[in-house]
Amino acid sequence: MTHPTPGDLLALHFAEAELGRAERWRAHVDVCPACHGLLADVAWAERLLATADEAPPQDGLLRVQARIEALSPAPARRRSPLRATLPSAAALVAGTAAVSFGGAPAALVFFAAGSLVTLSLAPMLILESQRRGREAAAR
Repeated sequence: MTHPTPGDLLALHFAEAELGRAERWRAHVDVCPACHGLLADVAWAERLLATADEAPPQDGLLRVQARIEALSPAPARRRSPLRATLPSAAALVAGTAAVSFGGAPAALVFFAAGSLVTLSLAPMLILESQRRGREAAAR
């Protein structure tokens, strides 16, 4: 069973969905407790907002923005070029030594070992890249 997305459920709640899709989603909501609960929460929040005694303050957005601006930004990480250069230089020296002293068989072993290390690190590097992408998108 595929669930409608939260956006689809909101479109259903606010009667903005196409007729055919709305019928399918309504049938799904009737049998799915999770989707039914989400729509019930939206309806509850809507009722609560409609019956609120006080209107939000006129300067509410300005006050929130002022509080955000008052926060000090996180310190930027200092990146040392040595951190990237040192492992590359070490690999270059090791590769040169392997070719110089061991010839072609040693070079093949060196490159095979390097390939295995790269493949073993790839998942970790991909996850780190995705984490940094999410952090950048959140800013």
